[in-house]
Amino acid sequence: MAITVLVRSTTRGEAAPAGVAGQSSAATGARLTFDGMQSVVLGRGASCDVRLPDASVSHRHASLRAQGADLVLHDEGSTNGTFVGGVRIAPRTSRIVRSGDLVRLGRVWIEVRVDQSPVTRDAGAATRDVALALVSQALAAMGVDQTARLRVVEGRDQGQTLVLAEEGRTYTVGRSAECDLPIADADASREHARVVRRGAVVSVLDLGAKNGTWLGDARLSPDREAIWRPALMVRIGRTVLALEEPVGDALARIESAADEAMPEDEAPAPPASTASPAPATNVEREPATAAPVAVVPVQAGPAAPRPSRTGWSTTDLTVMAAALGVLALSIAGLVWLLRG
Repeated sequence: MAITVLVRSTTRGEAAPAGVAGQSSAATGARLTFDGMQSVVLGRGASCDVRLPDASVSHRHASLRAQGADLVLHDEGSTNGTFVGGVRIAPRTSRIVRSGDLVRLGRVWIEVRVDQSPVTRDAGAATRDVALALVSQALAAMGVDQTARLRVVEGRDQGQTLVLAEEGRTYTVGRSAECDLPIADADASREHARVVRRGAVVSVLDLGAKNGTWLGDARLSPDREAIWRPALMVRIGRTVLALEEPVGDALARIESAADEAMPEDEAPAPPASTASPAPATNVEREPATAAPVAVVPVQAGPAAPRPSRTGWSTTDLTVMAAALGVLALSIAGLVWLLRG
């Protein structure tokens, strides 16, 4: 048995304030599948198995647990409650859920399925990707520029930026004026490092610079790209570069925000269920028994006329003779009594 969680909607009618991933109904379809034997934690925190980036969802909101042959949903003391359909689960209590049930956490609707889907590989990275995708959709709906960029945070060119607008394009950083991000640093090579964005992943490569390129505390090898995480800085000579990712930054702000108390009238309506109806099963019939079968006429009608007789049978003559004999004996006995 596998547990599949589908994010159905995180709808919010008005513009989302800071810390809330205001989504449209397009933010649906993201799914994660887990081994049915494990407990699946649902919430806004980075440590959750399913990360739902909305401040109405508590950091550790609810969990799905196997209990014998049943699957139960447990509220972890959430601020805005856990609902199965329109029914709220009492805080820190559990309720059995069935495959296809719609569950609401704060203003976020999910669907729970129990099936034989393959388990999601690298669930930790997958759930982060889902959270980033949800935030990205929210930012897009709000018209926020989501393009990753480099910013000089230390050095003579502090404040300069390079927007990584084109996916797959190679951007160079160095002392040459022909570089995409030229820096006035005597310790930098003319073409010092290369940066490329592929989807949501940004990589950096040292181009054999004399003074090297440093990612955090590690010096990069000139023959191998390294993934650049926003938490790490790149140092080229005396220049320090930071990677800014609006989507990642927004996710971090959402996850660190306090729970937002949600008014009851703000609860979104449930989405239409996508659960397939259970297939029809063959009806098992009781085995035949030795009881007599009652014959039921198909259609009632007038009784058929009896056939008429046209003569006396031997049996009829015998019965008549016996009756006459008895009658004769009765008359003889009566005469004898009268004479006496």
